[in-house]
Amino acid sequence: MKTRVATLVALAATLCPSALDAQLFRRARSGQGRNSTISLRKRLHVNTLITEPGTVELDWANLFSLTSGDFSMPSAVKFTPEGTSIPWGRTEYSIAFDSISAADGTGGKLVRFSQAISMTATSVLFDGEKWDIALAPQASFFLRDESGARLGATAIVRYDSGRNSTGFTLGWSGATHSSATNPASTMDAGFGYGRNLSGSPFLEKFTPHFNAIWERSSGVSGTLALFEGVEFQMTDRIAFDVSGQHYGIHGLTPNNPVPDNQLVFGMTVSLGHLK
Repeated sequence: MKTRVATLVALAATLCPSALDAQLFRRARSGQGRNSTISLRKRLHVNTLITEPGTVELDWANLFSLTSGDFSMPSAVKFTPEGTSIPWGRTEYSIAFDSISAADGTGGKLVRFSQAISMTATSVLFDGEKWDIALAPQASFFLRDESGARLGATAIVRYDSGRNSTGFTLGWSGATHSSATNPASTMDAGFGYGRNLSGSPFLEKFTPHFNAIWERSSGVSGTLALFEGVEFQMTDRIAFDVSGQHYGIHGLTPNNPVPDNQLVFGMTVSLGHLK
């Protein structure tokens, strides 16, 4: 569980180009452009790769485990400075954490703040008409249960064609202080696909999406996670997402005898340009 938390925290972020690179800002209903634990997954094929330069975006979600009964509120704050260079204008800076985490412990249900805080800088390295490439270095710092941090990066490739969007990721993270529940290294590869619906102005607000992530940690067999959901773009600034998450589909271990099935209700809010 702690390994998964660290990996998801590391995946929770993405970034942005200059105002001239319009295709990265297209929103769902026209092929244009989180719940921090699904932020990167969702942006692979639903949202822009990064927030528009000069704007702040908030991700917030309610995550329920149908298997264990655990509950958490993954959250993220994302900001892209206004500019034209890679570090200032083409990079989104974000911080992600669980505002509430509730799980069974000795003596009953424990309700606490996040186990870790993650900081990510997602930089758009290439912005083509259909292809986009980004690199997201990340650092996750443990606040409890573990010591030290996890450092790593995720490479992102995205292809847009009409109402279809496909994304691929390859990531690695390493522990500054490894333990039985915090592996020395973790590698993951992800795939995502989404299609914006058509037929009416109302249907165009919906984008069903599917994702798969394979993960392999040192000393542990590989596992597969599957995600499926739909985003509803209510307005230009507010979007809702309902997703199912399934961990441990393959490579089950004695500590994880059955898949962990989860339900996520997420919301993304853009606060617009800073004055």
